[in-house]
Amino acid sequence: MSRLARFRRRGVAVAVTAALVVVSAAVLTLGLVGVRPSPWLVFAGVLGVLVSVSVLVAGAVSWLSARTEARLRQRIDRLEATVQDTRSKASRHEWVQEQALERIERTSREAATGASQTAWATWRGLAPVDAVLAADAAPRVLFVTSNGGGMGHIARCAAVLRHAGSTLDGRILTLSTAASTVAAAGYDVAYFPSQTAAGIGQDQWRRRFTRRLLDEVAAYRPTSIVFDGTWVYPSLTDVADLAGLPLVWLRRGLWREGTDLTQVRSWRDHVTSVIVPGDIAETQGTAPEVFRDATWIDPVSLAPAALMSRDKALASLGLDPEQRYALVQLSGGNGDGSATAAAVDAVRSRTNVVPVVMRSPLLAGGAVRGAVELDGRFPLVDLAAAWEFTVTGAGYNSVHENLHTGVPGIYLPSTSTITDDQVRRAERVDELGLGVCVDGTEHLGDVVSRLDSSAVREQISGRIKEYSSVNGAAKAGGAISSSHTDLSGSDPSHP
Repeated sequence: MSRLARFRRRGVAVAVTAALVVVSAAVLTLGLVGVRPSPWLVFAGVLGVLVSVSVLVAGAVSWLSARTEARLRQRIDRLEATVQDTRSKASRHEWVQEQALERIERTSREAATGASQTAWATWRGLAPVDAVLAADAAPRVLFVTSNGGGMGHIARCAAVLRHAGSTLDGRILTLSTAASTVAAAGYDVAYFPSQTAAGIGQDQWRRRFTRRLLDEVAAYRPTSIVFDGTWVYPSLTDVADLAGLPLVWLRRGLWREGTDLTQVRSWRDHVTSVIVPGDIAETQGTAPEVFRDATWIDPVSLAPAALMSRDKALASLGLDPEQRYALVQLSGGNGDGSATAAAVDAVRSRTNVVPVVMRSPLLAGGAVRGAVELDGRFPLVDLAAAWEFTVTGAGYNSVHENLHTGVPGIYLPSTSTITDDQVRRAERVDELGLGVCVDGTEHLGDVVSRLDSSAVREQISGRIKEYSSVNGAAKAGGAISSSHTDLSGSDPSHP
């Protein structure tokens, strides 16, 4: 209703009420002081006055309500305007932040390739990496690993790079303190402290990690990012989205029962694709259903295509070729020292084999009595011919390196790992006759005595050879190389 119409209605109401008041007053006066007083006229006058008063009160209440409602509406309008203005300012702030990130990224790219190249790439609408890659250049991959309880994650990435050869160019950014050991072997490795190692809060660590990832992407210019770990960090997803790069999850399987599968079920929300290295104890057909929608490959290890001879391996280690040796390596969940001491004692007391302990780059421990101690080597699997047998945990790398080199192994599975089901892996190896699973250090002596027999060792080596485990590292490299092509629909080196 228009304002003029409301004014007219109020005017009519006031006029009618005034007329009613005048008439009621006249009737009441006649009833009281007229020539012939009448009680009916008095009643009619009083009733008229009461009705008039009621109408006036109702009108006043209506007018006050309308006025209050109008004021309330004005306040609401002002509040809504304030909210809209706040939202607008927040949007402008977010936009400014996005522009700042874009400027930071553009500045980093210019520092890496030159402003003219970046301007040309932007004008052509190409990804910045295409401006610096030659037509025949190998795809560049930024590998990122978590720290874990051992060297499994970083060693697997190194294995992919090793077997990919010249078909893949890779750099590793790792949270593992074993970074220097891997770098000493000739790999391009950078270390970034984990949140625990840095001793800072989660939010602060994530901001620093995100900045470091942006710097790595700007400087190294990868065609894809590969993460090896059990939980994809949000920073990885954010940076991959920002840079327009595929994010590949190189995810070891055989997770323990009860492990959080949230990211596995929703992996498409976090990564572009998933590559699962096969496991002696788990295949695509036997894995939980949530694991099956991924790219499965053969087990991956650092094992070389051809081992060096025993004499050469012993010479590299500085060991006497007239002696026989067994490798004892029980870190990564068995690292308190007691298991190592028990294994060394079992080898010493039950055989004439010399136990050799490699000092782990991840653990600081005292001397081990009765064993030859050597500084850790990487990759140690290259020296596999030096050992009569090994006594190790049942981690992914330890088991599959032995399966790829034919070395008999005694496996003492750790039960303290968070996700890796070492017990199931060791039991499967034992079941297939590819090694021996030991349930506790108290049984080590008897098992060591068995493997002191050359016939037993030859039997296990023969079963391993028959099993013929293929190293899937090269296939992993191929799947990673194709990840950028799958995302963009074309070869990243040929825009």
